[in-house]
Amino acid sequence: MRQIYTSPRQENIDIVVALMAEHGIEATVANRSNYNRPTWKRFSYSQRQDDRSSWAQVWITRADDYTRARKLLLDLGIEPVIRYGEELAAARNPTPADRRARTVARVRRIVLLAVLAVLAVAMLRFLRMG
Repeated sequence: MRQIYTSPRQENIDIVVALMAEHGIEATVANRSNYNRPTWKRFSYSQRQDDRSSWAQVWITRADDYTRARKLLLDLGIEPVIRYGEELAAARNPTPADRRARTVARVRRIVLLAVLAVLAVAMLRFLRMG
């Protein structure tokens, strides 16, 4: 089973599952919320939510159907879920803070290597003298 789509809106999940069934692709839904729960809240696209693990997810049951399902979603203009997609986007387009952090880490490594080299040279001199 592979995840192909996720959404906070149950209507979108139902449409994708119906589309897959229409084309003979077996799909299951995980994390489907119960509308009658007292903790159910209406989703808002204006609020920023970084945790998508609680959203409903459409999973393709057979691995052979995954490429067809992916093509169906792409034909509709929906980008299928990419595993580690957010991490890939962050690595491809780092923020200034990320670039600074990488530069600082690089400088620290260079300084550490320089200190180790000086210690190695001092140790060699000490061993030759003694």
